Amino acid sequence: MTSSWTTGRAVLLPRLAVAMGVLAAAASAGTAEAEPAPAPGRPLVVLGDSYSANPSCDVVLTRCENPDSTGLRACLHGPSSWPVQLSALMGVEAADVVNNSCSSASIDTGPVTSTGEQVPGRGGYTLAQLALDAAQNGAFGPRTRVVTIQLGFNDSWPKDATLSADVNKVFTCVIDLVHGCDDAAVAEGRWPDYTAITGTAYADRVRKVVDYVKYYAPNAKIELIGYPEIAPEGATEWCADILGVVHWVQPRAGAMVAYWNRLQTAQREAAGILGIDFIDLKPATAGHGLCAADPWFSNFLDPRQSPSALPFHPSPRGDTAVAATIHGHIASH
Repeated sequence: MTSSWTTGRAVLLPRLAVAMGVLAAAASAGTAEAEPAPAPGRPLVVLGDSYSANPSCDVVLTRCENPDSTGLRACLHGPSSWPVQLSALMGVEAADVVNNSCSSASIDTGPVTSTGEQVPGRGGYTLAQLALDAAQNGAFGPRTRVVTIQLGFNDSWPKDATLSADVNKVFTCVIDLVHGCDDAAVAEGRWPDYTAITGTAYADRVRKVVDYVKYYAPNAKIELIGYPEIAPEGATEWCADILGVVHWVQPRAGAMVAYWNRLQTAQREAAGILGIDFIDLKPATAGHGLCAADPWFSNFLDPRQSPSALPFHPSPRGDTAVAATIHGHIASH
């Protein structure tokens, strides 16, 4: 993905701030750009990672970017992804939606730490970049009704740590039956320390963008979107189906499950701290995790689903449940 926004260089983003000036975010490109002029806004604005975008790509055989586009316009979105379904439920035309969701997006974790340390294999857009691009496309204004944020899984915890739950580490943990991915993996530096994921830490990392949206889209409901239930609280197994034939079970995946569930708790607490909404997707997706008899998740090259679907991401049935849950929440609040 090539663009002046593409992470890979770490310098300062232009000011993304309210009138008092609350944000200077890390990003790429060294030239300062003017803050966007006031706009009427778009009814629905989506800022998120692959759980929002949910493109038809498996990372290995099929790319998650459109090679004919640049910047955020290159980020693919699945036709059944929950933002697409949500906009239909809201009666919002596609032209009135700014969907800035992208695979590998994070809150603020880029390929270079704040101390200048390069982290190989890490990339993707940050929340500040997603929001600034949206602002430059007239997303935020008095017409804006809903702004969703679904991020955090791709971040390093604590901030600036060089270890994050990227796709390679997830895959390694799943197939490593010898060492597993329980608390020993955390102690040995093979999996992030999930205890570092707290509501206060999460709130601190998204606060500047939330403040910006509150200022420029004063009528909008800001919805912090949780993640679907991938495994019940306290579970120790992580499952994967390969080619629709092999059912793989990692029995020592306690740290992976704890990471997932800890993020949910942090999001809920952060929403309370920031005075915004939190939408819990777990009740609507409970009993349909990776190891369930009827999982609402895609797997590796599964012919029963789209063979190019992102592993461990919601199936179309899962996205339908997510969209309905989000729509039900915003319609009743």
